Amino acid sequence: MNTQQLLCFVCVADRLNFTKAAEDLFLSPPTVTHHIQTLEAELGTPLLIRNSKMVRLTDAGRGFYNDAKEILAKIEIAQKKLHDASHTQVRLFHIGCTSSTELRYLKAPLRHLGEKYPGFSPILHVQDYFSLKKMFEAEQLDVMLCTRNMIYKLPNCQFHPMAEARLFAVLPKDSPLAARPSLTFADLQDQRILTLHPRMVPFEQSSRLRDWIIAHGQNQMDIHCESDRAGILLAECGYGVAVFPEFYSEDLPDTLVRRPFAPDCPPVSFGLACRKQGKDEYTKEFIAHFADLNSGTDGP
Repeated sequence: MNTQQLLCFVCVADRLNFTKAAEDLFLSPPTVTHHIQTLEAELGTPLLIRNSKMVRLTDAGRGFYNDAKEILAKIEIAQKKLHDASHTQVRLFHIGCTSSTELRYLKAPLRHLGEKYPGFSPILHVQDYFSLKKMFEAEQLDVMLCTRNMIYKLPNCQFHPMAEARLFAVLPKDSPLAARPSLTFADLQDQRILTLHPRMVPFEQSSRLRDWIIAHGQNQMDIHCESDRAGILLAECGYGVAVFPEFYSEDLPDTLVRRPFAPDCPPVSFGLACRKQGKDEYTKEFIAHFADLNSGTDGP
């Protein structure tokens, strides 16, 4: 197994098209096919099903995809470390989050550490929660943006709350429900609900909201959205009411409004997770300056 084989497999899996993958990699389609065939031979199982009309992953291919990406990421990190070995002050700093929306909260700490430490080199990982959790447990992340629920029972993990975000319902301006100052569970009982997929914001412990979402989904064709922007788009197109934490429901199109949802439910605690032991000066300063989002400095 080599890097070229993994690159070809990941690129084809992303594109589901050998020709387009070959163009991205500046290789010929037969070369890409050869690398994947030799990889499948080494692994002893087919990773892709392909014919003249379509390409799709096998079950083994879907399972191997994340492993292949992780191997390539580690190789890239190792190469960067070797490249920067002569610079003793270089510090690779790995930050994980589940949504590109959260990246705006990083401006204050990234600007501060970049100005103070010329060798500070942040690497941003926007992944689903379970991938981030695996990376965190393997000590491949320095910090992770998350809700308190997301790190429930995560070992050797310390949570620094930065904001208490209430839930909001996002819906079209012309909806009859838009005239109400807030919405309750009963108000949305007959509505299709758009929520973030549990891979993005999982419920690791029981809560009234989780129980309601499960029960509601048994009677309605609710949609789990792969990203916050996807949920906002579907709400704008009339597919349902998006129920998101506050920080995912900002910067809405003019056609949408948001209303506080289930005011009697406790807010979602949002913040930064890091390991309890082994925090260096970079991590400590990052946490301190990340608190600026709570005061509004350099915030969204």
